[in-house]
This record gives sequence, C-alpha cells and structure tokens, in this order.
Amino acid sequence: MYIIRMAFDAPGRDADRKALFEAHRAHLRSGLARVVQSGPLFATDASGAKAGALVVFEAQDAAEVEAFSAADPYVVNGVYDRIEILRWDKTIG
Repeated sequence: MYIIRMAFDAPGRDADRKALFEAHRAHLRSGLARVVQSGPLFATDASGAKAGALVVFEAQDAAEVEAFSAADPYVVNGVYDRIEILRWDKTIG
C-alpha cells in the first residue's frame, strides 16, 4: 500500500533545516523504508515560501512509516511542527 507523510515546517527553524539537510536526505535514502517519491512543498502565494515536504512510501502499514518518520533527523530535532501520515490510494499514474 502507499502511505504519504506530509510534514509542515516549524517557524524559525531554517538554520536547523539547513544544518540537518544531509542527515535528513541520508535517512530518506537509507533503504530502511521504501521511498517512492519525495520533495519539498511551497506556498502558492506570491512568496513561494517553503512550507514543508511530501514523501510517498510503499509500505505494509502506517506503523512502518510512523517508525521511519520518528527517526528522521528533521523530526527528532523539531524542524517540522506538524506531520500527517495518511494512506493513499493511487488511482492514476
């Protein structure tokens, strides 16, 4: 099944995000979970500000993604202030 993680950036954590970027990226590429797609989210207004990130996983269940997410350096260090993990039923593509 597909599970998505939508994570929304905590205000004022840009320096932490930059400092932890390589560790975060290494975690996503570690093979500990099957990451299908991943990328940043941006505001649709004129600012185009970074808002967070979306990751699509192929997993047995949400618990697998929750455990993987909990170990993400961005999560451990409070770069995100809100995370949603949801099942996704792919219908096109």
